[in-house]
Amino acid sequence: MKNNIIGLACALLFVLAGCSEDFLERSPSDQVSSTNFFTQEKDLVYAVNAVYASIGFNSWETTYGYSTDLLRIENLTDNALDHHSWNAGFRLADGTASAYDWYVEHRWRERYRGIQRVNRIFEGADGVSDINAEKKARLLAEAKFLRAYFYFDLVYLFGDVPYITNSLTPDEAAESTRTAKQTILDAMLTDLTAAAADLPTSYSSDNLGRVTKGAALSLKARILLYQEKWGEAATTAKEVMDLAVYTIYPSYQEMFTYKGINNSEVIFDLQEMHEKQWNFTLQNYGPNSVGGWSSGCPLQSLVDTYECTDGNTIDVSPLFDPNDPYANRDPRLTHSILYPGHDWRGGVFNSIPGATYPGKEIIAGDDLTDGTGGQWNKTATGYNWLKYISEDDVDNGDYWNGAIHFILIRYAEILLTYAEAKIENDDIDQSVYDAINEVRQRPDVNMPLITTGKSKEQLRTIVRRERRVELAFEGLRLMDIRRWKIAENVMPGVPEGLTYTDPNSGEEVTLSWGERTFNPNKHYLWPIPQTEIDISHLEQNPGW
Repeated sequence: MKNNIIGLACALLFVLAGCSEDFLERSPSDQVSSTNFFTQEKDLVYAVNAVYASIGFNSWETTYGYSTDLLRIENLTDNALDHHSWNAGFRLADGTASAYDWYVEHRWRERYRGIQRVNRIFEGADGVSDINAEKKARLLAEAKFLRAYFYFDLVYLFGDVPYITNSLTPDEAAESTRTAKQTILDAMLTDLTAAAADLPTSYSSDNLGRVTKGAALSLKARILLYQEKWGEAATTAKEVMDLAVYTIYPSYQEMFTYKGINNSEVIFDLQEMHEKQWNFTLQNYGPNSVGGWSSGCPLQSLVDTYECTDGNTIDVSPLFDPNDPYANRDPRLTHSILYPGHDWRGGVFNSIPGATYPGKEIIAGDDLTDGTGGQWNKTATGYNWLKYISEDDVDNGDYWNGAIHFILIRYAEILLTYAEAKIENDDIDQSVYDAINEVRQRPDVNMPLITTGKSKEQLRTIVRRERRVELAFEGLRLMDIRRWKIAENVMPGVPEGLTYTDPNSGEEVTLSWGERTFNPNKHYLWPIPQTEIDISHLEQNPGW
């Protein structure tokens, strides 16, 4: 989003923010209220801009940098782990969190902070008179989308939550009750349908990053998919496809770099700017060799999910060589994960003690035994994230000030949503294969076509695997393993990384860290923060 969206938003945060420890904002007498603030067009514009600032958890206190929290959620899945016990989400990942978990409280509070900003906009918007009807409708549609986006996060993490659409007094807040998840989802779908009608399909350069018709329809399609409303999900995804606005971007490798900003596949993203500072993506998730903290380490189960270049999984492909396990693999593996022998910084990345790569220099700092120090900041699994890690930021020293835009919704997800919904609805036709293959046939990926004649079960396996590898590290895996009810199968146990042969003992060593538990009667939902229960006497989720 351009500077005039985020930059001016910062000046307005005092109007629409200032959240107390509980989820409902109080109204101190020394703050400007929504009733006397909204008088001019610019007031409404600035207020909506301020809501955008809530997307990425703009709080140093608990997230170690703007927007990096959106990546952190991946560590709570079978895709990755964070081995730093002091970091956000660590206890949620290993199954030992409680209702007092500070990350749970933060996620709840920040989402309601954004919701309250939207509610105040709707309460004050009627006071704005010097604005044309079309622009006013568009701005309110943006606000509706953003409120739906925040509630989407809440209901899929916490289940039934208070559904607040207006400002509340402290006494009213104390009497809040939980609203059924389905009721909230129905309201969100209504809002998104209405919003789509008032939103444009695209913007000029000055307004890039604002919510579009495609974004509203895409979030609607995602919600319908998660609700298992297969026919409606497929229809809505097809509406996005029929807009003819989005295309698969030709380079998966560039998509998550500065070169890929505002590319043809992006439907909605969190747009960053260097002037803002405090985006710690490189610092948090980069490898130790470039000064990163390795706060998200890919797991072996994810690495093993990537097919070989013949389109077969590694357990059946003749191209898979256990002695050279990263050769002849889906290019998305190379574009997403740093693995031993991966070209990196003019040499190769390596985390295996004693490994050699004839003719290539090993970049020091990632091997657990190379004596370079920074032991806690080295990978715990032998792998590091590469998606969103920019060598430009390394070269420019922007460890604390990255500005790659974080993609929240993109066209590949829509194609896979369409395919999955049609498969589950027993409506399998050529368009299902076409949608999956459009994703797989991205020019710099070019994986073999999925051929026709597959059963429903076979296609279900294919589309789920495709979602995992295509959307890895984009914050969607947590919801996928929950809605498919497979978290109880994939989360428990010791999370493992790569296996290597110790050069001294000759024994095989598997890198691992801790142990995870998952109680299906409890862990499919997060606990309601205890602070909210103490204030509003909300009922706690089962098992917590």
